[in-house]
Amino acid sequence: MNAVAFSPDGRLLASGSSDRTVVLWDVTDASHPARAVGLTGHHRAVNAVAFSPDGRLLASGSTDWSVILWDVTDLANPTRSAVLVHERPGWLSRDGWRQGGVHAVSFSPDGRFIACASDRTVVIWDLSDLARPSRCARVTHHRHVWQSGPVISVRFSPDGRLLASGSDGARNTGVLWDVSEPTHPVRTAVIRPQARDWPKALSAGGAPAVHSVGFRHDGRLLATASGDLGVVSGTYGSWRQGAVTVWDVTDPAHPVRTGTGTLPLASRGDTGQMYAVAFSPDGRLLASGCENAAVTLWDVTDPTHLTPAAHLTGHRKAVRGVAFSPDGRMLAGCGVDTTVRLWETS
Repeated sequence: MNAVAFSPDGRLLASGSSDRTVVLWDVTDASHPARAVGLTGHHRAVNAVAFSPDGRLLASGSTDWSVILWDVTDLANPTRSAVLVHERPGWLSRDGWRQGGVHAVSFSPDGRFIACASDRTVVIWDLSDLARPSRCARVTHHRHVWQSGPVISVRFSPDGRLLASGSDGARNTGVLWDVSEPTHPVRTAVIRPQARDWPKALSAGGAPAVHSVGFRHDGRLLATASGDLGVVSGTYGSWRQGAVTVWDVTDPAHPVRTGTGTLPLASRGDTGQMYAVAFSPDGRLLASGCENAAVTLWDVTDPTHLTPAAHLTGHRKAVRGVAFSPDGRMLAGCGVDTTVRLWETS
């Protein structure tokens, strides 16, 4: 499983899988989730799912370079409203587990636009006319597209004025965009998670990857889930460590790193890269999903000191996605072990 998302009313949970399917789960009774409907149409793995703000549409992004917009107002008869086809570039993505294509999707708060992380670019589509959706912008993390890494995460801010995107394999691994005019995104700042002073860590790509991004409900804080903070090699092998980092983006032109959280590695050779991050609706908790199967709730009441509040068990392999229910009472996680898990958080 690669991605999960709750519907705005919290009654449905969508999951996207490497078996090319999207599944909608009825989670009205969290202790007994039931499969409501399966959606097929993608030709390769589904990497991303997201509901529109009104809950009428579900977007799914795939390594087949497409985003399908599903009308899910009638679960007995879900239909395709549109298919957004992205250009397939003449290079191969370096992000192995996603293998190119569309990696992430995010609706604007008014539901008029959708941003898609499509290999090395961020593409914004205008959905005003679902019969004829139009591509209104396309940007890259670096002015030379071949110097950009795969863009693997994207998220609109709650007020829709900012867009955050994260990538792998480039110096500009995190970027903040001013999308007050979605047809003309303007880069406001570059965000680079802190790397420890290990030359080997920096030589691979210049900065740790930003695998996931998420805004707090008030839009003042941004969280990033990053890849390698350091790589240390020696007689007994090597180990890696990732982190969740919180940024104050009150001034989008000058984001400020407020706090960073890391988890202890179990052993040498362990990999603790963070692949997923999400704020709780009230902004007091931050959930992270890790390569080593850990799901952690961080207390971010004080953003300068991220403290683990709980460790949620169940997954056996890397966690690819996490999502809070709209009321904050549930957390969903999905992972390489092909399962979706639900935890009560309050």
